[in-house]
Amino acid sequence: MSLLSNDQKNLIDKALQLHKEGKLQEAIRSYSELLDKDKNNSQLLFLLGTALIQTKDFKKGIDYLKKCLSLKSNNASAYSNLGNAYKELLQYEEALKNYDEAIKINPNFADAFSNRGIILQEMRRFDEALKSYNRALEIKPDHFFAHNNKGITLKDLNRYGEALESYDKAIEINPSFIEPYNNKGNILKDLKQYDKALENFQKIMNLNPEYNYNLGKVLHTSMFLSEWKNFDILNKKIDDAIKKGLCAIEPFSFLGISDDPDLEKTVSEIFIKNKFQNNIEMNNLAQNYDHKKLRIGYMSGDFYDHPVLHLMMDVFKNHDKSKFDIFGFSFGPNKEDKWRAEVKNYFFYFENINNLSDLEVANLIKKHEIDIVIDLSGLTGNSRIGIFSYQAAPIQINYLGFPGTMGAKFINYIIADEVVLPKENQKYFSEKVIYLPHCYQANMSQREVSSKKFEKKDFGLPHDGFVFCSFNNNYKITPYIFDSWMTILKEVKNSVLWVLKSNEGAIQNLKEVAKKRGVDENRIIFASFMSNDEHLKRITLADLFLDSFPYNAHTTASDAVRMGIPIITLTGKSFSSRVGASILKTINMEKLITYNKNDYEELAIELAKKPEKLMDYKNQLREAVEKSPLFDSVSHTRNLENLYLKLIKN
Repeated sequence: MSLLSNDQKNLIDKALQLHKEGKLQEAIRSYSELLDKDKNNSQLLFLLGTALIQTKDFKKGIDYLKKCLSLKSNNASAYSNLGNAYKELLQYEEALKNYDEAIKINPNFADAFSNRGIILQEMRRFDEALKSYNRALEIKPDHFFAHNNKGITLKDLNRYGEALESYDKAIEINPSFIEPYNNKGNILKDLKQYDKALENFQKIMNLNPEYNYNLGKVLHTSMFLSEWKNFDILNKKIDDAIKKGLCAIEPFSFLGISDDPDLEKTVSEIFIKNKFQNNIEMNNLAQNYDHKKLRIGYMSGDFYDHPVLHLMMDVFKNHDKSKFDIFGFSFGPNKEDKWRAEVKNYFFYFENINNLSDLEVANLIKKHEIDIVIDLSGLTGNSRIGIFSYQAAPIQINYLGFPGTMGAKFINYIIADEVVLPKENQKYFSEKVIYLPHCYQANMSQREVSSKKFEKKDFGLPHDGFVFCSFNNNYKITPYIFDSWMTILKEVKNSVLWVLKSNEGAIQNLKEVAKKRGVDENRIIFASFMSNDEHLKRITLADLFLDSFPYNAHTTASDAVRMGIPIITLTGKSFSSRVGASILKTINMEKLITYNKNDYEELAIELAKKPEKLMDYKNQLREAVEKSPLFDSVSHTRNLENLYLKLIKN
């Protein structure tokens, strides 16, 4: 570096002060002007490169940092900042290489060890990541970023208790650091400790009301607790934020509060842009292959005792193995239960990809030359959408797990039917829509049903009373649909509402709302968890299933009609609010489809008060189910295969 005059030093100091104050564009202009007069000043090259990276101008930032290092090769911070740039560009090997160079120069560089851990974590090399975080914390025990990031890795290893300890340590050191509150809330929600999760998300509201996705997390977690006092206020804030293009709510959470397909698309597009902006410009696109048998890859976080596998099992079983090689890629919980043991037998190739990075999985899919890959998880909690952002296969499809658009240019198609996704609604989907001839929902032809003899008294149900049921997760119960249910109960004397038992907070809140609506709280009966075969058997004790809105029952709706229980659905405009209608149309029971709250309530009341009419509907339902294509899993699989073949030919 050339010797600087006092004036030059003062100008650099002023530019550096602008930089420290976060006035990055002004700092960049000052650094650039100074460099014009002193092109080989390694300090200016470092500062300008660092500022450019902070403004996400990664290419220019990298160029300046490399020039700085060509002049002064022992600048550990320059290597570390290069690592940061490559991290943002998802070029993990390059990032790792630069962090390692920084550590060679400065073996006590705590930030480099911490950031190195992040890269190893993204590469799913969890044990190495922990070692890197631990080294950062040996050097600097109060490194709250390292404590937080260590917690993320421990969570990925399902070491939840240790993860929570790491988050608590980060918060203890820096109570204003928001990220550990968010991460802690996410774990507590997964552990079904919804009240504690909500406390953390509300803490974030106090620290930063605009923190990404937190509005949605507060509302979604509140819905698990059936805590609705701020439902309208939060809904309004979320809608306003979405219209401004802000990250207000995650796509899956939004399905539970809105049936506006236009806003749903916006939410998904915002999410994808925020999470995968550096992958959207795709390189190394997969090529079309020429195989004697089409290679179909199914990717899911739910290859275990889970509703998605309950629906899809027969598809995997019935695929024509003379025409198709079927590949399964599993992430999410690694539960070796009887469902997973069975489904593995139906694949040509099955692999657990939990320990592979998104890029490694994309390359694995390309290595196997998969023609079509189907994402069965979409933008749910178990999402691995990053894999698809690398264009893992020539054709990528959104199917079944996420009932809405993914808002991603790299997902080519969504599989639907003309009820859940009418042609006039295609404009609300980033994917091209391909239609099955009947209900889009896959189903098993036969389900195992317990042979136990159940009676109403076994579940606290009245012997002579009318039993309405709605076996949905609490997040699908909005105050508006619950209000309808209370209206129905008040009109139908000696009736009860049978719902799933989620958590104590929800139980107390639902009872409290019932009382406020003039309904005896004891008329809300809570069903405890049972094995699936026993649950299917106990459904038969109900008289009528009341669908949720705007997120309809999906698997639970087909379970109900399979067991002969009519379901009254309220149909909206979004995919997730039209699934009940699709199921009922497929079994020729359109008379149970309603399109407004009044008709929904009146139909439920009428059927409860006219037992002969309800019995007639049940008889029609039983006959319709036997004849309909809803549970004809062989035909459904052939229809899927025909879609796949058409896509390849096109």
